[in-house]
Amino acid sequence: AGFYLNATQEKWKNWQMYDYVVNELPKLLSDNFQQLDTSRASIFGHSMGGHGALTIYLKNPSSYK
Repeated sequence: AGFYLNATQEKWKNWQMYDYVVNELPKLLSDNFQQLDTSRASIFGHSMGGHGALTIYLKNPSSYK
């Protein structure tokens, strides 16, 4: 289990951080904050979080500005 990754070992099976950041969190925000313009979404982070944000963007370029 780590930054912006889905866990691969059984003991950490609940740590699906990539799926959470890419799929669950945007839907949660969109469903609860209708004023958000999700067509202009971005992702950022600091240090290792910045690396995670960059890799998520590179894997999903159509999802972020």
